[in-house]
This record gives sequence, C-alpha cells and structure tokens, in this order.
Amino acid sequence: MNLIGKRFGKLTVTSKTDHSIHGSVAWLCKCDCGNSIEVSTRDLNRGAVKSCGCLKKERCNLVGCRFGKLTVIKKETYGSRSTYLCKCDCGNMLSVRGDSLQSGRTVSCGCLKSSQEKIAQMYNGRKITDHTSPVFFKGTVSKNSITGINGVTVVKGKYRAYIGYKNKLYHLVETDNLDVAKYIRSEAEAAVKNGNFEEWILDFRKEKEKK
Repeated sequence: MNLIGKRFGKLTVTSKTDHSIHGSVAWLCKCDCGNSIEVSTRDLNRGAVKSCGCLKKERCNLVGCRFGKLTVIKKETYGSRSTYLCKCDCGNMLSVRGDSLQSGRTVSCGCLKSSQEKIAQMYNGRKITDHTSPVFFKGTVSKNSITGINGVTVVKGKYRAYIGYKNKLYHLVETDNLDVAKYIRSEAEAAVKNGNFEEWILDFRKEKEKK
C-alpha cells in the first residue's frame, strides 16, 4: 500500500518510514500548518489523526467568537478549566471560563439583568398573564439556553426560533442561519411587548406560505 501524496484531513503523506507504530507502518506526513508528524497506516485510514495537533487547538480556540453579548478577546489560562478575557457589548471586560461560555451559562457581564425600575415599568404597563413569564420582561437569558439567545435552540443541527404567548408555544422558524433565527425571534418578542402579536403572527405565517 502506497500512501505517498494522499491527503488525510490537513495531512499530506510525504514518505514511508522504516519503522512502525503499534505494529502498523508509520508514514511521514506534512500538515497544512507546516509541521511534520509520523502517523501509522491504521490511524490515517480510520481518521484518528487528521493534523499535527493544530486542528484540535483550533477547535478549542474561542478567540473572536461571540457568546450572547460577549466577544472573546484572548485566552488567559490553559488546562481543563481555561479562562478567556471577554468584552461585553456594554464595554465591560471580564474573565470567563470556556465551559461557561460554550454551555451558555455566561452570556454577558451581568448587564442583561434589567434594573428593577425598568422591570416595574413593564409590569405596570401591561398584564404579565398576557405574556410568557416575568423573565420575558427582564431580558435575562435562560440558564438552559445553548445558543445564548432566549427563544432560539438547536434541533437536529438546525436553529429553531420559538416564543410563548398566552400559554401557547409558537414555533417560528427552523434554519441553518443563527442570525435569521435570532432576528425572527426578536421581531416576535417586539410584537408581544407592543401588544400586537396576534396580528404579527398572522402576517408572518402568510409570508411563510408564499415562499
């Protein structure tokens, strides 16, 4: 079997070595990043090794990613509980554990929690029973959210937007685009708060039927 010239992930086989790894012939491979690594025939064929190790590092690198209102600026500490320096949309900086970002437990510096005065104004402006729950008006993100966006979840690899209104759950859209799901959910939320959700959902469904 000659693997020279063949690609496996980010690796290109350049030559065959004169030794083996765990009883399998070892091949010298060059990674797209420029590094070289020896990989056994078995690991190449079964896809166990696809890079010199840089691919794993790329997957674990959250720098530049957004989680709710947070943008990751740089990695501060390494290990199983690595932390990242993040900048919130409000301007505050904070350190957050990587698993807290990826699980959606932390999506802001804390500014998403509305002031008590604002919440009180929302309560006085309309009956809470006409909507979903007090959390709806507070603007806080559910601790169970996996996207960092209330009303947007992931189902079978797609983003699904939904909203609860008068004890009924409305499925709005299912799409590959998170921004689309986020936008439609925000439109529905605005309609609920403005008191014209019934009209909005009728128009929305009519537009979907046309497509």
